Amino acid sequence: MADMGGDRIPGEHGHVRAAHADRERAVDLLKNAFVRGMLDKDEFDQRVGEAFASRTYAELAAITRDLPAPVPAIPDPDEGWLTIRRAVIISASMLVPTALATVLSVPFADPAFIVLPFLAFFLASLVSVPLITEALHRRRTRPRRPQAPAAGAGGKAVRESPRQRRSPGHRNLTLAVPA
Repeated sequence: MADMGGDRIPGEHGHVRAAHADRERAVDLLKNAFVRGMLDKDEFDQRVGEAFASRTYAELAAITRDLPAPVPAIPDPDEGWLTIRRAVIISASMLVPTALATVLSVPFADPAFIVLPFLAFFLASLVSVPLITEALHRRRTRPRRPQAPAAGAGGKAVRESPRQRRSPGHRNLTLAVPA
């Protein structure tokens, strides 16, 4: 069985009562197995019911004994530290103060007060534009993770066009016109 509670090993403490969080972890393990195709819908529903009815670690272990532990997510080595959010934050932290200094130096009309902030703003722009461009490029070219097929006929994914999607409160009303 997969590790259900950190240092609580079912074999040694099987008679110990399980907490609700332990039942939730067992249900998460069942969900993972269902998505990966190891359980069918009826077996999944039955085991989830048994998991919430379980009182001890031994009962939880019996429900999930034949299932492998969930595979931890492998970080994408190409993603690195540069995300769009970080690129925007870095760029804003460089551009906003230098732009503010440039605008505030204009009333002094002394070339030294105008040239230095303008030069700082120009250099910040030279750094920010490639930074954001690289973050956008990484986002567009990264491989997409496979998703479980949506519920549909025969387990095949059914995609709706944006026009077919409706808000939860939207009713599809039709108007009958007599001929």
